[in-house]
Amino acid sequence: SLECNCKQGIEKIRGDEMIVSEEQLFLNQHLSTKEEVLAFIADKAAEIGITTNSAQVERDLWAREKEYATAVQQLIAIPHAKTEAILEAKLLFIRLVEPIDWESKEGFKAQAIFAILVPASEASQQHLKILSSVAVNLLEEAFQEQILTIKTEHELMDYLKDNLEGELI
Repeated sequence: SLECNCKQGIEKIRGDEMIVSEEQLFLNQHLSTKEEVLAFIADKAAEIGITTNSAQVERDLWAREKEYATAVQQLIAIPHAKTEAILEAKLLFIRLVEPIDWESKEGFKAQAIFAILVPASEASQQHLKILSSVAVNLLEEAFQEQILTIKTEHELMDYLKDNLEGELI
């Protein structure tokens, strides 16, 4: 079950390390396929130092997508992986210039993409906490509108801090 009390919050993973930071927000990306997006996520995971095996991260993201497409509603997708290839839980956010087909049964396109990457060792609890927190916030139309329209990574980080305080930040 993905139910959670939003204000209950997500514990920090290790000390004061944040699950999301401005360097993990990627606005105005020109990616035109789901394949490109998942490869981008895996490459960025390597760049921010949470994997030494981006190919495995990409395979694990695809394994989840094959179980069910992670487009949760029109314009929003939450691809996620719990994998031995990830060293530390992180959330990445990608916003595309144009919506793309996410190959979901419902026909949803994706433009705002929250990628959740969690180590297999922490997977059960942490993975569900991050996923449910993001999902609950996405129920709010104002949240959806902001993540689709905020102009800069800095402004988006400020918005996420204000709205996800104590949960992801």
